[in-house]
Amino acid sequence: MSKQMVTELQPNQSVRSCFAVTEKSLQPFKNKPGSFLSLVLSDRSGSVSARAWDNAEALAEICVPGAVVVVEGRVEEYRGKLQLIIEDAALCADGDYDRGDLVECTKKDVGDLLGQLLDFLAQVQSPHLRELLERFFGDEGFLGRFAEAPGAKALHHSHVGGLLDHTVSVARILCTVADLHPELDRDLLIAGALLHDVGKLGELAVDTTITYTDTGRLIGHIVLTDRWVREQINTIEGFPAELDNTLNHLLLSHHGQKEYGAPIVPMTAEACALHYADNLDAHVQFFVQAIEQGEASGNSWTEYQRLFDRYLYIGSPKTQEEPGD
Repeated sequence: MSKQMVTELQPNQSVRSCFAVTEKSLQPFKNKPGSFLSLVLSDRSGSVSARAWDNAEALAEICVPGAVVVVEGRVEEYRGKLQLIIEDAALCADGDYDRGDLVECTKKDVGDLLGQLLDFLAQVQSPHLRELLERFFGDEGFLGRFAEAPGAKALHHSHVGGLLDHTVSVARILCTVADLHPELDRDLLIAGALLHDVGKLGELAVDTTITYTDTGRLIGHIVLTDRWVREQINTIEGFPAELDNTLNHLLLSHHGQKEYGAPIVPMTAEACALHYADNLDAHVQFFVQAIEQGEASGNSWTEYQRLFDRYLYIGSPKTQEEPGD
């Protein structure tokens, strides 16, 4: 069947297409016995709320988070937003859908990004930092998982390959900072860039959707990164205590503020640089993603972005040229 994308759905439209189940709950009716099924369905273009008023319990057994289901129904508008009313649903067989329709993938060349990452690693002169980085990125299994991982569930770089894309971008920004401020420790900046989000491999899982793991929700990527780096440092003979402290300070403080999940705030120039490089790349990518998703609406502005407490400007809608122009 042809794929109907979330962003293409219109009021009163009939739907028969495959979607990934992101959220599910059975909720009781207020004015009569029984329950209805509430879902969030997604594909690479976005997500949509869905309701099944009939046969809810049976459909709930099929529509579990992470499942890919073919949904038949219709689109309604409710309180200014689209809602998919489900009439029937069934599990999709593996060959009935394209994973690329469900999960966004990086538009960049993954091989090129991996080459850039390894080039940054090769620039590191410190033997202890070089060995530490090779413990991670010299492992082909780890590198393959790293190249596949998303950078986030729903914010910046929330797509397959997003973590690699983000990591390379942060490294590039920090190398520019090091050129402008040669008094900074370039090796430390590169190591911080390459390692700051490695814990996301344990925090997030990606298949037909991007989800948090139990470990990710309970512990988070900053603590996981600290644990994994600590584990490797403890096996590297003669790793200097000062270098240990300054590197781990970068990793623990890169979110910048405690209210944003940083166990400690940046207290070195290199930690300050990593925090702002990470924020710069993440925020710009968030704006780009939100604007790209909003372009399909034909409006000049995106929907309200709660994270930044503002609307984002898409640009004036493009009009078709008149014949003879």
